[in-house]
Amino acid sequence: MHIEVMGQYEIVLEAYANLANTGWQPFVTIYRGRSTSRRSLCVVQRQQVQIGAPARSRDQAIEAARAFAAQRIAARRL
Repeated sequence: MHIEVMGQYEIVLEAYANLANTGWQPFVTIYRGRSTSRRSLCVVQRQQVQIGAPARSRDQAIEAARAFAAQRIAARRL
């Protein structure tokens, strides 16, 4: 699990091996503010990031989740 800050948002990036162990699936959660703060607000609940095929590595899956979060934040689709 990776936790990163993009502006006023904190994003939690996760990747899990799929059941067939043939690839990795990315997941993302986005908070406005810090997730450890009482005043933070979860604006995107943990969800799987849909990519064409499973990522070949954990790092690729994390990068796909990061790109998804950046697109959502830039487009203000939260």
